[in-house]
Amino acid sequence: MNIIELVKSILQEFPKINDLHIDYNEASPDEFGLYPTGDTLVKDDILGNQTRQHKFILYAVYQSFNDYDRLANSGTLLELQMWLERHANNQEVSITVDNRELAGTLTKLTCANGMLYEIPDGNMNSGVMYQLQITADYIINI
Repeated sequence: MNIIELVKSILQEFPKINDLHIDYNEASPDEFGLYPTGDTLVKDDILGNQTRQHKFILYAVYQSFNDYDRLANSGTLLELQMWLERHANNQEVSITVDNRELAGTLTKLTCANGMLYEIPDGNMNSGVMYQLQITADYIINI
């Protein structure tokens, strides 16, 4: 499972996520979209093993009729953030390079900037979109 598939799988285990898409988001409430935004080599060692980071943005659409709804939405993002940070338990990850399958492990998931991102048509009575930035740290053994 590559890093994108692994992070999607972990997110789908969160009890408050029902429907999760990759690079796509419905505009209806309780819809989630995971958007990979890039992979970076952080460092490599003398043997060629690589420490890498893959960044994502998770978009979530929630109801927003009143302050109570928006507080609950922000609370859910906070809960998800804390939950994700505890679920990077050295799961196996793989990557294919030059037709060669390389194995590794997920070492850490961190989150930032969980916030209201978009109010479609300026209407707070319909679903609004929140974003959460996710960083997955992993090691690939060469």
